[in-house]
Amino acid sequence: MHALSVRLSGKRLYIADLAGRLEAMEAGTAPMNALAYRLYARRMASAMDGYPAGLLAAQLGRAHPAVLQAIESRQFEAEGVLIGPRGKSARVVMTALLRHLERQRRRTR
Repeated sequence: MHALSVRLSGKRLYIADLAGRLEAMEAGTAPMNALAYRLYARRMASAMDGYPAGLLAAQLGRAHPAVLQAIESRQFEAEGVLIGPRGKSARVVMTALLRHLERQRRRTR
């Protein structure tokens, strides 16, 4: 169990570092570099593999919104739906947007 704890601790620090770099670019405190941004995002996603999402959110979610966004994105890709307090409202907005787009598409035919 101790080895798992040490491994997750190292991963958590790496994920926090990558999230900080992403957020610095988003906030403008670091120069935006598209290539570096994509690289950091991919590395963070890879580092998150095998780390329990709930534990990661509890440990880094408040300090690093990029981690929560990555968890939500991964969950959406896996399940096709968002959960949590914003999931239901996001689904309502998405449904309304899709209906609106469908109506506009019909009108242009």
